[in-house]
Amino acid sequence: MGEVHLVAVGRIARAHGVRGAVKVFAYGETLRGLSPGSEISVRHPSGGPASKLTMAEVKPQGRYLLIRFEGIFGMESAQDLAGADLLVTEDQLPSLDEGEFYHYQLIGLDVVTTQGKPVGTIRSIMETGSHDVYVVERQGGEALIPAVEEIIREIDLKERRVVIDPPEGLIDDL
Repeated sequence: MGEVHLVAVGRIARAHGVRGAVKVFAYGETLRGLSPGSEISVRHPSGGPASKLTMAEVKPQGRYLLIRFEGIFGMESAQDLAGADLLVTEDQLPSLDEGEFYHYQLIGLDVVTTQGKPVGTIRSIMETGSHDVYVVERQGGEALIPAVEEIIREIDLKERRVVIDPPEGLIDDL
């Protein structure tokens, strides 16, 4: 049996209310398949192994989710979870359409131009209203690459690279 790979799908922002619920910032749509009774791993920012909790209630609230876990009662217990990452196994993630990728799959990929010039490495992804923006770490700083068809030409997970065709001025020194 292979090693279980846990994927971060959200972060607990803070306690919500007095009954032990927490406010969760979900990464993309990764939590949409989970419901009451689903098990999820929680890793506190102070470190240590992740612990498993069972979701008792899940409600959307704008960009956030309100989640109550079995065994977590009261505001104080919920506040102890603030800052913790929520993790699931890869097989718990919803299926994606062809050409769609989870953020964790893209972080760490090398970015090159269609001419083969290296740009840098994707370090994080910003979600905006219309499209994601790849934050690419490069020598001398960072580049912000809009994740749109006109720029992103290929994503190759096996080769661990993203090929871009940047418009003039997007990356000044290439």
